[in-house]
Amino acid sequence: MVTADHPPALLQPLLPWWRALPREGGLPLWAGDLVFDLKPWLSHLLMVRFARDGLDARYTLYGSALVEFTGCDLTGRGLRDASKSPGFTITAASYITARDSGRPYWSRVRVDLPGGEKIRYDRLLLPFCCADGDARVLGAIRFDERLPRFWEVDDMRLSIEQEALLT
Repeated sequence: MVTADHPPALLQPLLPWWRALPREGGLPLWAGDLVFDLKPWLSHLLMVRFARDGLDARYTLYGSALVEFTGCDLTGRGLRDASKSPGFTITAASYITARDSGRPYWSRVRVDLPGGEKIRYDRLLLPFCCADGDARVLGAIRFDERLPRFWEVDDMRLSIEQEALLT
């Protein structure tokens, strides 16, 4: 069960880790050495960087399990235009919500694949500040099951089934 304090079990260790990090201005300060703490989740992580100068947010990390699932590496692409998949703009908006609220954001996402197959995943988004004034949102995604990749990325449809800003 997901509550305001408890994301799904596979992502649960990330929330206390994020809460215990040193804070600057209310948010944890992203530092490169944090990646060592994230080793168990690395292939399931993505990072979005929001530049302080207002330029479009960009993916700066897109884990190998995510690339394997979609067949597309979004690293370096803009948050709003990285995919043409239906529903992508709705799921991308969640990163902005996490950044603007300064709170963790959990969602349950459904992916409709060609041929009627569906897969679901849980997503936990954690906001950070950066020493240079930029902001980042780290995303961790855990799929319910592992499927072989046989579709084109633009052929899938994304929808959020459940969501919650966590405390």
